[in-house]
Amino acid sequence: MVKKSNLLLIFLLSGIILAAGCAGPISPGVPAPETSVPASPPPVVPVPTSAPLESLPNGISLPSGPPESAVTTVATTRIASDNPYLEYLNIRKRTFVAPIPNCLMENAFPSIANSTGYGIKQVVPNLSAISEEEYEQFLRKYTVGDAENTRLKPLAVCQGSATAEPTWNFVEIRLVLDPTNYNPANYTITRNVWSDGKIVAQFPTTQRLVIDEKVILTSYVPLRTDEVDLIDTVGVTYTRF
Repeated sequence: MVKKSNLLLIFLLSGIILAAGCAGPISPGVPAPETSVPASPPPVVPVPTSAPLESLPNGISLPSGPPESAVTTVATTRIASDNPYLEYLNIRKRTFVAPIPNCLMENAFPSIANSTGYGIKQVVPNLSAISEEEYEQFLRKYTVGDAENTRLKPLAVCQGSATAEPTWNFVEIRLVLDPTNYNPANYTITRNVWSDGKIVAQFPTTQRLVIDEKVILTSYVPLRTDEVDLIDTVGVTYTRF
């Protein structure tokens, strides 16, 4: 009986102890690490600031209003000389197939044929030009057919000297001008003869030019036969009065 009472007492005490342990506080353990997501700071939007103005030179100020539309103007230019249009230019060498004897040229153009300083090969080149009228007079006086490449008339003073050197020929320079000047005006038209890169002769002519009235200028340069091919070209210049 006594054992049963003791057993019952032990059982009761054990139940009380267990009940007291369950109701007591729980000892805290090691805390779990906390994962935190940092909040993104609000984006900083840069505010544009005006660049500091450079100092302007005295007397210059910036426009206060909106800029005007840019307008490009081109200054018109006008050729004061109103040079004529060179419609045609031709150089014809050796207007005679057969060379002209020196004696005949001395009679026809004594100031040219008898001049020791005449020609392209001179230290100072010296050439002359005759007009178309003078050339036609030469043809009528010294040729049988009054034309180029017809038989030359024999001269009594030239008997036996037909083959004597030097012999001669002509170079024809012909040009056609179409005036462009609005008002009639006088011009000096100069034909520049070039040889070996240099101007060896200049033949100026004064002419009154009127628009729509073409001008034909023809001249002939007497040359010794061995100098005919020394002419390279002819240029034309104009001077308005």
